Amino acid sequence: MMRIGVLTFHNTVNFGAQLQTLATQEMLRKLGYEPVVVNYRDKGKLDALKKMHGEEQRVVHERFAESYFNLSPPLDTTEEVGEYCRTQLDGVVSGSDAVFRLGAPYQPYRLAKRLLGRKNPFEAFSWSDRLPPFYLPFETPGVIKGSIAASSRGTPFYFMKPHMIRDAGNALADFDFVTVRDDWTGKLVSWLSRDRAKPLYSPDPVFGLNSAFTVPDHEKPDIDLSDVILVNGDFEEEWLRRLVDAIRARGYRVMTLANPDETESVDFTDGTLDLPMSPLRWYACLASCAGFVGMRFHAFVSCMANKTPVVTVDVTKKRWGKADGRNPNNDLARRTGILDRYFHRDDLMATDAETILDRLFDPVTQERANAYVDAAPEILFGHLRRFEQLASSARS
Repeated sequence: MMRIGVLTFHNTVNFGAQLQTLATQEMLRKLGYEPVVVNYRDKGKLDALKKMHGEEQRVVHERFAESYFNLSPPLDTTEEVGEYCRTQLDGVVSGSDAVFRLGAPYQPYRLAKRLLGRKNPFEAFSWSDRLPPFYLPFETPGVIKGSIAASSRGTPFYFMKPHMIRDAGNALADFDFVTVRDDWTGKLVSWLSRDRAKPLYSPDPVFGLNSAFTVPDHEKPDIDLSDVILVNGDFEEEWLRRLVDAIRARGYRVMTLANPDETESVDFTDGTLDLPMSPLRWYACLASCAGFVGMRFHAFVSCMANKTPVVTVDVTKKRWGKADGRNPNNDLARRTGILDRYFHRDDLMATDAETILDRLFDPVTQERANAYVDAAPEILFGHLRRFEQLASSARS
């Protein structure tokens, strides 16, 4: 049995990151591999997360990892990760999520901000001077290297430092296979590697979760959500009131769904699903509700994966008056043919509530979304089968 490591953001205070880790692990298990989540601990990032999130919710995520992941011993450096991969694994898969994200310190507006003395609040999440272990920048003779639905989260790779461009390109060229979650990351892989790495598209692993894992009963919501539209996001109060009125007029209730970064509820809805909450409880709520209007990429994915009607809201700014195609919400909505359900926040606020609900429940776009969902698991399994296929080729 091949032992395959999963190297990703498994220990962050983020529902989507832990859901995609679980999905990748369980799909590997279903294919007959022995999966192990490589327990890399980035001290800078973990320290930053402690400042950003409440202790109670952070503990929930820590316990989730301990309960659901087959974890390796703790590893604190890229060198330790490399040694573990060399000596303990037959293969390692990097991803999903923003594992290919890198810092671009020569980007003009970042240079201007530094000159003005404005510190980047997400500095701990950027890698500007050395490659993170997610690029697998280490020698692993006989160990198969791959990526599953990797994302760069819009990294402007042409503004990276020259040595980072070189090092990232060489690391990518050493992968046995590379799959990416969005077109922009595909461009990053091709450009940095000078076409030595040939990226293929992959759906986010959460699209394969239901095919390899059953949500335990204790993780499911305690109340019936079948007549509830969940909402989440930084919405203008008057607009949200109009949306709530329109939803109720159609015979539904309205509840807010909390995220670690967005926990405020409003007193004119029918309740709130609040923190602390486990990633699987959050996923199950989106799976069992009547619809969702809100932010966050993995809320979008979780709804689609369960064929829950969804309108997704992009939190990024437009570029030259147009949607930023580097944003994962935009990429997924465009790819699946449901751009009518994709909004920037300001555009959403300028749209009447009835139009939003018409799009939420439009059967034509729902059929397109469902067709993508039906095809996604086999694409994911196909990519993960490459470990056995490459191993067989090496043996022959």
